[in-house]
Amino acid sequence: MEFGRFPNRLKKYRRIAGYSQKKVAKLLGLSDTSMLSRWEHGCSAPKLEQLFKLSRLYDAFPQELYCELWNSISESPLLAHSEPVTTQEIFYQ
Repeated sequence: MEFGRFPNRLKKYRRIAGYSQKKVAKLLGLSDTSMLSRWEHGCSAPKLEQLFKLSRLYDAFPQELYCELWNSISESPLLAHSEPVTTQEIFYQ
């Protein structure tokens, strides 16, 4: 993955959901479409809260919207030997 770029599928999922950039910007409380355009072009990435809102709006998991980043993290040598934690382990310990 190129440094300083955030490859994503935001535009694809926005189109599948049938939204214009203007509509999404309004739903997210953005003043115009410039920030959304920067996210879709990979020039910047949304903050966590905005990412979750996009995820809900597009009915997709965050890792689907940023699959290349997700895959590079998943393949990281630091995380290669770690076992995933289940929801049950978190809530019932």
